[in-house]
Amino acid sequence: MSDNTENIKNSQNIPEEKNPTTKLRFKKSVKIAFFAIIVAIVLVIIEFWYQNRPITQIHIKIKNKETSLTFLDSAEIFRLLTDNGKETIIGVSFRKISVKTLESRVKANLFVNKCEIARNLRGDLFIEISPSMPIARFLREGKPDFYIDSTGKVMPITEKFTARVMLVTREDTKQLPDFAIKDKELLAMIKFIQKDKFLKPQIAQLDILANGQIIMYPQIGQQTFELGTTDNWQEKLKRLITFYQEIIPRKGWASFKKIKLQYDKQIICE
Repeated sequence: MSDNTENIKNSQNIPEEKNPTTKLRFKKSVKIAFFAIIVAIVLVIIEFWYQNRPITQIHIKIKNKETSLTFLDSAEIFRLLTDNGKETIIGVSFRKISVKTLESRVKANLFVNKCEIARNLRGDLFIEISPSMPIARFLREGKPDFYIDSTGKVMPITEKFTARVMLVTREDTKQLPDFAIKDKELLAMIKFIQKDKFLKPQIAQLDILANGQIIMYPQIGQQTFELGTTDNWQEKLKRLITFYQEIIPRKGWASFKKIKLQYDKQIICE
């Protein structure tokens, strides 16, 4: 009896051995934590070095410059970046440069649609510009002309370049077009004509009367096309294409002076 009691007491004093799997998990957790700390320290060092590295070069890319109309060049973009030469960028550390500020300066030019700025570890600053492309020029008597792009953004005329785009006149020149609401369909029609391979080379000018009636003038010939308002303009342009493709080949250019397209399913030639 006493021997059994002694064995039980001795067994109570013997500590239990830890599970080998628990030991491995603990060691693994320590290694992961240590590695994460090292990575964090390295990243902090790199970021500190990166932010304090001076800008050595500026690379400016203007998209579609060779194939499209553009009113921008690298000199103009550099002028905007430096705020007309008031601020220095080359030699300044990235830490002291605000990318948002630079982008805002460039976007202040109405011919800039998008500006993206990036940098690399060597100190190069990359500027990529997507220009706003004019699709029409609005002529205004007694007031400055202006261009519009595909979004309806109004852009000023510049002496650097003249865009060969469709001309638009309006009898009501007191206010700018309201492409968001009132003149939404007018913008849609101008965009369609600009993109259409057949219509674009045919139409030279649109005259918009005070009552909203539209008169078109072709690139070739003395005819005038009465379009009416912008209501159902898609169908009216289809009738215009029919006139060019079916009536002109049979009757010739000099047969008519006035073509009315505003009537449903009709082309009236006078």
